[in-house]
Amino acid sequence: MGTANGAIEETMTLFEGADEAYSAPRRRRRGLSRVVPTVIALLLVAAGAWGVVSFQRLVDQYTVWTFTPSAATESIADGSRMTAEGRFLFFASKPAVEPAALFDSSCASEQEGSGILGCYLPTGRTIHLFDVTDDRLAGLEDVVGAHEMLHAAWDRMNTLDRQQLIPELEAAASRLAGNADFTSRMAYYAKAEPGERDNELHSIIGTEVASIGPALEAHYAQYFTDRAAVVALHEKSDAVFTDLQARSAALSTAMAALKAEIDTEYAAYSSGYEGLNADVLAFNARTDWTSNAEIGRATRSLEARRAALDAQYADVVAKHNEYNADHAALTSLTDQTNELYKGLNLQPALPSK
Repeated sequence: MGTANGAIEETMTLFEGADEAYSAPRRRRRGLSRVVPTVIALLLVAAGAWGVVSFQRLVDQYTVWTFTPSAATESIADGSRMTAEGRFLFFASKPAVEPAALFDSSCASEQEGSGILGCYLPTGRTIHLFDVTDDRLAGLEDVVGAHEMLHAAWDRMNTLDRQQLIPELEAAASRLAGNADFTSRMAYYAKAEPGERDNELHSIIGTEVASIGPALEAHYAQYFTDRAAVVALHEKSDAVFTDLQARSAALSTAMAALKAEIDTEYAAYSSGYEGLNADVLAFNARTDWTSNAEIGRATRSLEARRAALDAQYADVVAKHNEYNADHAALTSLTDQTNELYKGLNLQPALPSK
């Protein structure tokens, strides 16, 4: 057999001494399931001197090694443009995309009338995501997955890192103070998750706010290769609701104005016909006509008033039909909105009829 220095050694082959019986050589192997935990255990013991953060990192590494992502969660990691670090934290949280019944048991909302699309549970350090199936909301799961991944990142930050980020997060939040949706949302979190304001800001600002300043951009660059793409996905899905809400609001305003016109015009029509009927009765009761010409003039005046009132009534009917058509359109928009609410794990916010 050749050695490293090229010398020749005398060896015995397997078949030497063939006149003696021999047993087949035993293959020595050990199951990977026993080797990996042993290695990890040794690593964790060695990590004791590194502190808690490093210990958690090794726990996360073991989780990532032993976790098999689903196609759905792989797609979310790709779609949200996660960096290697972002993917690491995401898969260390064992993300699961779940149908409504299972998701509601994992992430029950504590606020009546509210609905959520994802949650990060710090006790088990797991991420649960609602299975959004409405095609109009394509990309929303990616945003929610990114949002929850940032919760996992926050959970693993030390106090110093958080304290350095909080002023930047609060500065970004102050620029959103005039946004009613943002204000309402933060009020919800204050009730549902007291004490978690900056944790939520960290996820919301990172995935939904376009302009955040260089310090926060540098921070989020650890987790996203293209944060702007994530924000664009948020804006795209949000625009579906914004458009429906704007159209519904415009239609409701137009219907209110039209109804006011109908009510006013119909009141005038009713009053006019009451006056016409009274005048017709008076016309029929008169006996002091001086000539047929006078009767003709009075008759033509009454008929002209009747014709004008009939035209006014026809206009009221046309506007009423227009109002009904608008009502049908508004009902359709409401149904569409409620379907989207259903796709967002929310109960309908508006009546469909």
